[in-house]
Amino acid sequence: MKAYNDYLKAQQSVKDAEEKAKAQAQAKAEHTYFAQTTNGKVVDAQGHIMVGYSVKGNQVFDVQGKLVGTLAQTPTTRRMANTVKQENTKVLPQTGDKQNNNTTVGAILVGLGSLLGLGALGKRKED
Repeated sequence: MKAYNDYLKAQQSVKDAEEKAKAQAQAKAEHTYFAQTTNGKVVDAQGHIMVGYSVKGNQVFDVQGKLVGTLAQTPTTRRMANTVKQENTKVLPQTGDKQNNNTTVGAILVGLGSLLGLGALGKRKED
């Protein structure tokens, strides 16, 4: 019976230690800030690009899916700001697939005008 009680105590102490470690990790994550570039890369406070980290909402998760920090709205350190600025300048401009109706109408008018112009030149040569 004593061995069983010792086993239960050991199991409870392991559970308590896991809960304490989880609480400490959560507290550390609340005070660890990351920034995100326009191309989706995550940058830490030292300016290092964190490969494999993902952002969900305003929380940052590592490769194993553990919460490691919070996403800051603006870079919190100079190194972080420099890295974010450098990465953002590497991104090509996003032009999108928008089509302007004025461009389409203009192209049609130019095409019609050229057809009419060629038709008028053809008739002059025949006369």
